[in-house]
Amino acid sequence: MYTDLLLKGGIVVDPAQAIHRAADVLIHAGRITAIGTDLPAHDATVVDVKNHHVFPGLIDLHTHICWSFSELGLVPDDICLPSGVTTVVDAGTSSWPTMIAFRKHIAEPAVTRVIGFSNISSLGIPAGSTAEVSNLHDINVDKTAASVAANRDLMVGVKVRQGIYFVGNNGVEPTRLAVKAAEQIGVPVMVHVGKTPCPLSVIMDLLRPGDIITHTYHGHDNGILDDHRAVWPEVIEGRKRGILMDVGHGGGSFKFDVAQAAFERGFFPDAISTDVYTANVNGPVFDLPTTMSKMLNLGMPLYDVIASTTCIPAKAAGRTDIGTLSPGIPADVAVFDIEEGEFSFRDCHGDVRIMPRRFSCVMTIRNGKVVYKREKKKKSKRSPVTPPHFFL
Repeated sequence: MYTDLLLKGGIVVDPAQAIHRAADVLIHAGRITAIGTDLPAHDATVVDVKNHHVFPGLIDLHTHICWSFSELGLVPDDICLPSGVTTVVDAGTSSWPTMIAFRKHIAEPAVTRVIGFSNISSLGIPAGSTAEVSNLHDINVDKTAASVAANRDLMVGVKVRQGIYFVGNNGVEPTRLAVKAAEQIGVPVMVHVGKTPCPLSVIMDLLRPGDIITHTYHGHDNGILDDHRAVWPEVIEGRKRGILMDVGHGGGSFKFDVAQAAFERGFFPDAISTDVYTANVNGPVFDLPTTMSKMLNLGMPLYDVIASTTCIPAKAAGRTDIGTLSPGIPADVAVFDIEEGEFSFRDCHGDVRIMPRRFSCVMTIRNGKVVYKREKKKKSKRSPVTPPHFFL
């Protein structure tokens, strides 16, 4: 049973529709009905969101949420709903042998919409230390392609970890095989980089438009910056070809200095994701709003931050029913404050920075129903230095 809602007077930011203005959002029968000024409520419950920002439900493109069969896995509703995330993407924790378990035990019970990339290795990622593509016998291109094709409502692409620890002596062959599998069914590949056995340009040369590099701003060798802290021309060219650059913060894959140097040259991410899992959820990652806050404070425009967590990851996943407030689609909505004060943020290399703004989720609506509402906080005269919030 749905309760119709009218979100009244918020600042609506929906890059998919080129909207950034004060407006009302009407929700009827679990779907977005209209966006406009002074919309009539009729029988809808009016929710005053004046002075708040209203975004499409956020999409976290890189997470690990297979809590029942991986040491990395978090319960999706615990980390997503209090953070404005209505769609979460598992990045290769599961693979063709565990795809049924992923559906039955992770996706179907969750309120959050759950989709995923299938690992090119049959092992998936049962533990963070698993070197799943060090033995090419664990890669079955045809079975990976067939299982993704048979589960296209759930699986959106193929994932490969191209770090030297994971690939062993196999060079870039795991990525080549991942692309081969993805080409059979017309889906993207997501490639984990950082401590790779070769320059990033060698990996990008294997990729196609729509494929994704994750951990873009890592602080290890073979990254996006040259010795002069400029972005490699080959990386810029790869992006011009349509390769998407994703943050994929993680526990060891984001460095403030790298992101700052890239941002100063206008090299912002296409997608902002957390790579959140058990070992980093209590810091330095916490949640998607915390990662978004870092990007905002480093100079990424607000409109681009929202595009990078809504319509761009939706397109990357091949989904037209998420990442926007377009009339007719399921009503996934995130209401946020952008708080001002002094807030402490940490990267993966121990660099702590005090920054002036952070995203704070006020309300999450999933499929037309309010699934999270922030408790009212007592007003204080000054904002203390505080770590980003995390809800469980």
